[in-house]
Amino acid sequence: MTRLASLAFSFALALALALATASTAGAQAPADAQRFLEQKHEAVERLMRQDPSPRRDQQVTRMLSGLLDYEELAKRALSNHWDGLEEAQRSEFVSILEQLVERNYRANLQRTLSFEVRYEGAEAQGDAVLVRTEARSRENRRAPPVSIDYLMQREGRGWRVFDVTVDDGLSMVQNYRRQFDRIIEREGWDGLMQRMRDRLEQS
Repeated sequence: MTRLASLAFSFALALALALATASTAGAQAPADAQRFLEQKHEAVERLMRQDPSPRRDQQVTRMLSGLLDYEELAKRALSNHWDGLEEAQRSEFVSILEQLVERNYRANLQRTLSFEVRYEGAEAQGDAVLVRTEARSRENRRAPPVSIDYLMQREGRGWRVFDVTVDDGLSMVQNYRRQFDRIIEREGWDGLMQRMRDRLEQS
């Protein structure tokens, strides 16, 4: 597996395993966020153990779609570029980013059944909560575990993930920011959007 493919799978695995604007994280927030993540993961795992069917896949996709805060992810990944965009540009970017991320984790959903997740604790980080987990292969006990950290913000009665870090490497936001900055510098905003549209059409 190439480094790029490995990274893409890691983030897809992280989102699928998680299953799961900001308010200040109170004393109970870390425990609440971890419990929310655990419940979402258990619900998706139950669905994934059913016989494969279009209905099952649609249910899982809907559940996963509510897990990630795509607008917050886009805003943080684009950083200073976000402020200079018109509302229509922001909407299109978020929509395409969401479709690309969802396509990636849908392709890896079945593989998540071969992993078990252990929750390592949660802590407040400013207005967010960091939930630490460890995923270990059920099929290869000698394989090293994968550490997956989720940054979450409260939204209504639930929580949403806006960044994921796998094995203490680059986070999802950092990885996207590095790619987007490089493309925008060379090809401009229109070049980035065309690349994303082309990638989406390849599905």
